[in-house]
Amino acid sequence: MARAAQRLTPVATAPVSAAPNRLSTRRLVVAVALGLALFGLGQFDEPLFAVLTRGWQTVLGGLGPAAQRLGQPSGLSTHGVVVGLSYRLLYMLVSVALLHVLLRGRHARAIVVGYGLAFGLSLALLLLGQRAGGAWAAVQGHRLLDLISSPLALLLLYGLVLLRRAKR
Repeated sequence: MARAAQRLTPVATAPVSAAPNRLSTRRLVVAVALGLALFGLGQFDEPLFAVLTRGWQTVLGGLGPAAQRLGQPSGLSTHGVVVGLSYRLLYMLVSVALLHVLLRGRHARAIVVGYGLAFGLSLALLLLGQRAGGAWAAVQGHRLLDLISSPLALLLLYGLVLLRRAKR
């Protein structure tokens, strides 16, 4: 008798909404766009460096000879200090945005802090190497900058977050 009542009792179901699919499609489109932006930053870096160099020369042009040296290539790089740093900051911002989309906002603060700490450490090493004459520190700072502004850092961070999430 109880089974018959269960068969006759209608089961309440929640209406199926298209919103989750639309959001995941939107997230996918944004992730693909950010991925293409990273690809473009990597493939077309020289034209971008040329634009950044012209822009920084315009900005630094009226600030005096000391500021103008920041826009000139140093012995460590073929680009000026501010040009290289602005390119790397742009690359890191797009990387953080892509991680934010891929991880659905989880761990975003930790990722931003990690990128910020790595960027700060690389700047400190570069300054130490250039001001104190420590070539080793300057080279390590430059290598750290290269690492955090490459797809390798993006893949490592994404993999670490996924591994951490799988352990829970």
